[in-house]
Amino acid sequence: MKNPVTGEIKKIKVGWSWTLLFSSIFFGIPLFLRKLHVWGAVFFSLQLAFRSIEGSIPKTESSSIFTLYVIIFLVLSIWMALKGNKMTAKAYLEQGWTFDEPDSEEVIYAKKKWGFNI
Repeated sequence: MKNPVTGEIKKIKVGWSWTLLFSSIFFGIPLFLRKLHVWGAVFFSLQLAFRSIEGSIPKTESSSIFTLYVIIFLVLSIWMALKGNKMTAKAYLEQGWTFDEPDSEEVIYAKKKWGFNI
């Protein structure tokens, strides 16, 4: 992807994102960096919510809350690992970025995998 104003180039992989799988739970920081602000806010808000209720629950219920926390973040992280690169490319396109070499085999493959008809 290329920013037509600054000339900056970003490479976005097709398929699974190990980065998003392992690091999205850290207050959504990688999501904000990828211009996925809404999803970053979701992860950030969930982290804050769990942190705020963590100290106020009785010890007898803390393991079930922790289990719920793990399940929610595991499911969201796996989903982000599957869909994050496509969502990143879409976010860049919506902000005016273009494909750097639109006729290259890599870009044609990416558009096909992502379902982009550009």
